This record gives sequence, C-alpha cells and structure tokens, in this order.
Amino acid sequence: MRDERPVRSGRYRGTGGRRRAVWIGVCAAVAVVSLVIAVSSGAHAHAELTRKPTPAELSAAAAVGLTQRWERLPVGRIFPATVGYSTNLSTNETARRLGISPSDACPASVDGTLTELASRFGCRAGVRASYADELQGAVYTLGVLAFPSPASAASFFTKMPESSYPATGLRALALPGTAAARFGDAARQAAKTVLTGPYVVLVVGGYADGRAAAATGERRDSVFTAAAQLAGAVVAELGRPQTVNCGSPEWSC
Repeated sequence: MRDERPVRSGRYRGTGGRRRAVWIGVCAAVAVVSLVIAVSSGAHAHAELTRKPTPAELSAAAAVGLTQRWERLPVGRIFPATVGYSTNLSTNETARRLGISPSDACPASVDGTLTELASRFGCRAGVRASYADELQGAVYTLGVLAFPSPASAASFFTKMPESSYPATGLRALALPGTAAARFGDAARQAAKTVLTGPYVVLVVGGYADGRAAAATGERRDSVFTAAAQLAGAVVAELGRPQTVNCGSPEWSC
C-alpha cells in the first residue's frame, strides 16, 4: 500500500540549511584568500617602494643621467668662461668665451657635410659657443652634438668625413661686437673632433679678421693648436662619470 503521508517540510529546511552553510563556508574561504592576497600584494608594493635600488637600476639611471647632462647643466658649465692652453711656442695663454648661441637645434649647428648623418643617428641637440685666443688673432667655435646613446654617438663619429682643408662640419658662430664678428663658415681653417659617451665635441678655428681659408691657400694647423685643448675642456665636464646620489633632490630612488 502506497504511503500517502505528506513529506515533512522540516527535511527540506534541513537540506537548505546545509547548502547555505556550505555557501557561507565557501564565501568565507574566498574572503580569507582575498585578504591574504591583498596583504601579500600590499607588502610586496611596500617592499618595492622602500627597497634600495639594485646595481643594475643604478647603472641604468646613471646612463640616462649622462645622456641628459647637456640639458641639465648650465651652458656656462659646458663651455667654461676661460680655458688655458699651450701654444706652439710652449707659452701658456688663456682663451676667453665670447658668447653662446641661443639655438640648440642640430641642423643649425652643422653644415651640409653632417646634416644627414646627424639626423640618421638621432642627434638631439647641437649647442655652440665661440672663443678667442689671448691675442684675439684666432677665434674658435666649439660645438656639442648630443645623441640618444654612446652607441649612436660612436656610429656618427666613425662615419664622419675625414678632415679637410678648408675645414667643414661644425658651423662657425659669428658674434657681432666681439673678436668673432667676422668668423663665418668660409673662414674655417682647422677642425678637431672628439667622442665622449653620448656626445661628439667639435671645434673649428680661423682668423679673427675673417679671411677665407680658400683665399689664403696655406694650411697652418700650428696656429690653431688651442683647438684640441678647448675640446678637452668641454670633454672634461661632459665626459665625467655620472654618479647617482639617492640623497640628492636631483634623484628619486
């Protein structure tokens, strides 16, 4: 005989209670795991923010700092007000800075022999200044070409055309009212180029009276021996090793 008694509702209540209990347990477990992950992530983030930089990170920061040196340094530091040099007569004299170009565009700093090459290797800037020797008979323009990396600067340097006479490459910076007032590109007699890190330092020299090199027909490099020493003064500042000082406002470590 079939049992027609109604099923006790309490049985279903009991089953639903077990299901809710299981669900609550799962939620609690998920919450605990999420809390553990959050705490772990927070601890990791805190550790990342408070840990000291690794040697690799310091080296990378120093490399970036070196490529940015040309724009972080005052131009008066890149181009010293005075530079001592030795003449071909073994006397010691002093060259003085006459002025600095307000432009830092690469195309404005070099002539057609270097324009395409500078662009190909990513020249970022070209800054120039003019100097006169102690007797103000010879004048010089110094230029710094800044590249994205030492490798790009080296590639530019190795592919530069060989030195010629009259000199080419860096544009002469004529400064009205100074000994370099007549120093134009046609007056470039001698040139010097030096590579240091991500920078190429160029120097061109000529006579203060502006005489064209092509008109003289005579190459006298000994008159412009100061060119290499002027380049050395710029290299000394631009090429010094970059130090990352975490205690300085300049760096964020």
